Amino acid sequence: MVAVSDASPLVYLAKAGRLSLLRDLFGKVWIPERVYEEVVIRGKALKIADASMVDHAVGAWVVRMEIDQDLSERYSFLDDNERLGVGERDALRLCKQLKADLLIVDDKEARRVARILRIKPIGTCGILIQAHSSGLITASEAEEILDDLIRAQFRVEAALYRRILKELRIIT
Repeated sequence: MVAVSDASPLVYLAKAGRLSLLRDLFGKVWIPERVYEEVVIRGKALKIADASMVDHAVGAWVVRMEIDQDLSERYSFLDDNERLGVGERDALRLCKQLKADLLIVDDKEARRVARILRIKPIGTCGILIQAHSSGLITASEAEEILDDLIRAQFRVEAALYRRILKELRIIT
């Protein structure tokens, strides 16, 4: 399975100390150069610890990749959507370039555009549910990670939080 990630899931899973869930689920995760710049280069400049964690994974199981110029031009219409960040635009492009099965992204607009482009989106919370259903973590570990994410400023609406907990209990 080919999975491409945007910045947010990398950052928050690193903050929660669970970046390795992506490796355990997908083996490798691809990121466009702009996501690397956003997470690692800017993160290190700001002395954010999770930037080093992500950088350590790059080359081991996180693969940086440039966007092909022809493909970039073919999907230049993404640049017209001001609600998408540059990392999200390039993550969507990289999904098309790699014919990826999955885009790991939290942003609502990026998820909406991914569906239009026939790319399956999954967010950080979905990663927790998938890790649990794959037997990588228990329901209580998933709940603990979710709480760690929230403490790290990850935004989860109360209704979504309850729905995740309900789903975790149904899976067990």
